[in-house]
Amino acid sequence: MYRLVWATLLCGGWASAQPVVSAVLNNYSYVPSPLPHHGIAQGSIFVIFGTGLANGSTGLQSVPLRTTLEGVSAAVTVGGVTRAVILYYVTPTQVAGILPSSTPAGAGTITLTNNGRTSAAAPIRVVQSAFGTLTLDGTGSGPAAVFDAANQLLSPDNATHPGDVIVLYGTGAGPSAGDETATQTQTNLTSVPILVEIGGKPANVLYHGRTVFPGLDQINVVVPAGVAAGCGVSVAVASGAYVSNFTTIPVAPSGARCPALEGGDDALTITPDEITRWVGAGRFTTGSFGLTRQSTYTVADGAGGATTRAVLRSDIASASYSRVSGNLARLFNSNFFVPTLNSCIVTTGLTNPFPDLVYQGLDAGTPLSIACPAGSRSVARSTNSVGVISYAAELGNASAGNYLDAGRYTMSGPGGVDIGNFSGSITVAPELEWTNRAALEAITRSAGVTVTWTGGEPSTFVTIQGQSFVTQGTQVTGSSFQCWARNTDRQFTIPATVLLTMPASQTLTPAPGVTLLQRGSLALATVGRGTRVQASGLDYGTLGSQFGIAQSTQWR
Repeated sequence: MYRLVWATLLCGGWASAQPVVSAVLNNYSYVPSPLPHHGIAQGSIFVIFGTGLANGSTGLQSVPLRTTLEGVSAAVTVGGVTRAVILYYVTPTQVAGILPSSTPAGAGTITLTNNGRTSAAAPIRVVQSAFGTLTLDGTGSGPAAVFDAANQLLSPDNATHPGDVIVLYGTGAGPSAGDETATQTQTNLTSVPILVEIGGKPANVLYHGRTVFPGLDQINVVVPAGVAAGCGVSVAVASGAYVSNFTTIPVAPSGARCPALEGGDDALTITPDEITRWVGAGRFTTGSFGLTRQSTYTVADGAGGATTRAVLRSDIASASYSRVSGNLARLFNSNFFVPTLNSCIVTTGLTNPFPDLVYQGLDAGTPLSIACPAGSRSVARSTNSVGVISYAAELGNASAGNYLDAGRYTMSGPGGVDIGNFSGSITVAPELEWTNRAALEAITRSAGVTVTWTGGEPSTFVTIQGQSFVTQGTQVTGSSFQCWARNTDRQFTIPATVLLTMPASQTLTPAPGVTLLQRGSLALATVGRGTRVQASGLDYGTLGSQFGIAQSTQWR
């Protein structure tokens, strides 16, 4: 009898747990709401995240798919029309399924029912097409899972070439006709506009539509001529304003192997043998000692809608030394922010891309020293309340002769508990100057924008960075990008596909009668020719310099 009562109470407890839907994302891109390029395409595979979504877990289902699985179902309502989600799998925290192509486009709601208990309605934005590209690690970032014409997966040792046909996989190319629970008939969705950019250049799309698997799409595309070769060439797919996650592919001018970084600093390049050794060990020690001239131009709101502008310029020395452990294979294979000239990479959200890495601060002695014609400086070691070791010092105010002017600098460390003594010299180039900065305090996202500059190290590259945020209550969601160009090009045009991922700057009301424009930022930076230094206890140590210029930007 007691067992019967206990069983009844237990079952009652399961049944009373109401499911909660916390997010609805494309199965491959994971672009979050409320970013402007977020949307769930008609006929696409998407994932519902939350709690209490199912009482157990299923595997990935085969055709014919169903709209109810283990007592779980989901429904999407747009404009008074409700459609049942076609389910691929269910678990307590996520459910994947296909949004029927007959679902109307527009703002709507989604509910999930778990064995008789229905969640509160959550918002969903249904669009005609919003592609998500499959990546090798399934996170939506880094190298894409792309195949060549021989159905071989692209890799650094099997790079593609301009003129080759490659095949991208993902979901969200657009709606299709017919039974979406069954094996699909491949149909080219020529009525749905789509743009593929590889290395910032438009590519010829030969096919975009379903595979034989429900909801799974492929895009056959020709790698365009003139693409800069590299192991991390950017790929983006756009359907109007809805831009996919940015991924990368390896491109070579000839041969099977993608080339080493073009326009970078060969002295600082990490070799494949080093990566193999560090990944095998599961850890490595790294440290950098750098000189930076930072110029920041801010625009702030005042009372009555007035704006004020301020300029802050300073020369700074900083250093840090760490032992890094964890999933190093993902770190070195991710191509995360690996520069490939004329490419851009977009990241969304504010999450750490490598949450499983552990950093332990190391002691390189004190003080670190700098010597140059403008005088000698020292950089003291500091330790915060939780034991993190850092080195930082302001060297000057960035005026001529004070401090980081072009010339030769010798940098050294006396050695400490963890890192031995080291010394090396670098040559600092003339200052980077952003020549059209003042004209870019406001940028229209629907069109590309060109930035121009002079100065800096001519043999390396310039990095162009931007970011913008959306605030909803206490939640802040951001999008950011990085693009790379040769310094000697003296200009770079950021494609509209990149800018469309930036949220428009919001007008906030932090207090009655007070309005503030939440601006984002745009920045340029160039890194000088650095050098590696050897020291006991240090696997990868560098000395270097950079110039950085940032300003407040309104994204329109």
